Amino acid sequence: MKNLLWNFKKVFFRDTDLLTGENLADTDISEKTLETFRLRGSLKQINNIYYFWNYDRDFKLLISKLKFRGRKSIAKDIAGLIESGVKFVLERENIDYIIPVPISAQRESERGFNQTEVLLDALKIQYLKIRRVKNTKKMFKILEENKRNKNIKNSFFINNEIDLSNKNILLFDDIVTTGATLREIKSEILKKYRVNKITVLTLAAARKIKVNKGKI
Repeated sequence: MKNLLWNFKKVFFRDTDLLTGENLADTDISEKTLETFRLRGSLKQINNIYYFWNYDRDFKLLISKLKFRGRKSIAKDIAGLIESGVKFVLERENIDYIIPVPISAQRESERGFNQTEVLLDALKIQYLKIRRVKNTKKMFKILEENKRNKNIKNSFFINNEIDLSNKNILLFDDIVTTGATLREIKSEILKKYRVNKITVLTLAAARKIKVNKGKI
């Protein structure tokens, strides 16, 4: 039913490119827009956080088309833009396990996929899944940091199938704003394992965490 609805929309409503506004036929993003993101998307680092883009209006349009309009093919386009940077981080940090940030079962059911996993699949990178066991409120709607921390508290479960002791872990997400979600995952990992280090790789970083020189 969901796929039928998307096909219906694509037939009866013209799809336009998110930056140029041109009509699109057989693609979800134009070459001109891809080139714009390619030029802006150099790998950057703040403490233990690596990211590619600023969390600005244009990036919001890009990620929204993937997450909320169900255009999974955009994951392949994004993967092409970040592939070399991802490989660089994996090698530089000597990563043993990659953990994509999970979304709640409810949101995954509504959306049909987890965007972080879809991106890693497009990159052909194996990852270790953890579970989100709490249906939290959407973090971007919560402005106060203490309320964000309370909202995300005890939201994740990490099973004991793989021993993470003395390993280098990479947490992978699409956006980091205050870092509350990533810090909670890190806390859950450290409750069970004495890991070597935890690094973060995200597509985009918000101004707040850059101004505060945030560290996860």
